[in-house]
Amino acid sequence: MFGIAAGIALKLMETGLGPKAAKAIAWIGLLAVAGLLIWGAIWWFTDTVDDARDEGVKAGVTTERVEAQGKVIENVEAANETRAAANDPRSCVAYNECLRSARTAANCVRYLPDNEGCPIQPGTLSGR
Repeated sequence: MFGIAAGIALKLMETGLGPKAAKAIAWIGLLAVAGLLIWGAIWWFTDTVDDARDEGVKAGVTTERVEAQGKVIENVEAANETRAAANDPRSCVAYNECLRSARTAANCVRYLPDNEGCPIQPGTLSGR
């Protein structure tokens, strides 16, 4: 570095500047270049770290979305299975659903399956 400063100082002295002024200008120029290099390295490092952090956040968001979509698919599959069971005439699901919303259990006799596998509520046998 000293050699570069000496070379710059010699060139400046040829222009008519005094030796002390030429040397001072040469060192100031070298320090400015060194400062710019350090500033550039710091900027590059922080930019790289920010990019890496952003990519990590994007990867985390993507993973979270995939997990959420998997849960949604599981819920839809469970709902479809429940709907299929409710529409099955051999299932007790329609009868149980009717019992939840009916005023009297006798109103739900029509949903009893033929296989006699459902627990029957009191008061419903008279209508069957």
